[in-house]
Amino acid sequence: MRSAHLGSVFLLAVTVAGSAFVDQSKSTKRTYEADVAPIVGRLCNPCHLAESENPSGLRLDSYETMIAGGEKGTPIVAGKPDKSILYLKLQEDPPFGKQMPRGKKKITKAEIQVIREWIEQGALKK
Repeated sequence: MRSAHLGSVFLLAVTVAGSAFVDQSKSTKRTYEADVAPIVGRLCNPCHLAESENPSGLRLDSYETMIAGGEKGTPIVAGKPDKSILYLKLQEDPPFGKQMPRGKKKITKAEIQVIREWIEQGALKK
């Protein structure tokens, strides 16, 4: 009986110790204002503003205009990054057109991950 108890204690200790190595990025709450707006402002807004010649009609100058969408509809499907045009257009082989952003500034894998996590978590404004 004592060895069964020690086995349970050992298993508990390993489980608790192992939880320290869990990827904390998944537990970080992502919001448009804190996490996505700075990325969009730096990389997307040079082209996706009301005053820009933008064939997609997609404005990304605010959360509200992003959610409203453009010629291809809303770019966000909350909870589903793999169904969200915004996320898909950041991939090397998007479902239509060219990969974004198309300017000289490039998006990093970490920034793409932030956008993915934001969409997975429901694409919240705040």
